[in-house]
Amino acid sequence: MLTQAYSDQTVITAIPGICTFGARIGYKGHRDTIPIYPNLSTAMTDSQLVAADILLEVSKSRLQVHNDSRSLPSHNIASPLGLTDMGEGSKRRIHHLSYPVGDMTSTNPGIPERYGTIQCSGIRDAIQAVQKYGK
Repeated sequence: MLTQAYSDQTVITAIPGICTFGARIGYKGHRDTIPIYPNLSTAMTDSQLVAADILLEVSKSRLQVHNDSRSLPSHNIASPLGLTDMGEGSKRRIHHLSYPVGDMTSTNPGIPERYGTIQCSGIRDAIQAVQKYGK
């Protein structure tokens, strides 16, 4: 593993977890209900694409299947799925994290402004780490 020589074991442990399960980004919205919203009409225009993409994400353990809303964690929000056009004519699946617009039960309004930016290390940090720790 490339991180073996890195001295901060917390970072070494956290990186695979973040890559596999994502990172908490400071959601402070409502958690008392589990809103489940219907998919956007764009998801119905190519439901096979949406289904194939979901199956791919499940196979990579990026999504979990819940057959019943009672099995969802209490902090879950089922944002609607949709499709958006890519520049070259293809489409990609989206989760509309601001739906319903202006409603504090959706994901995006529940993230305070101060958490709105995630800053990653830059190339200078990488160069300094290589200089300090070697390959």
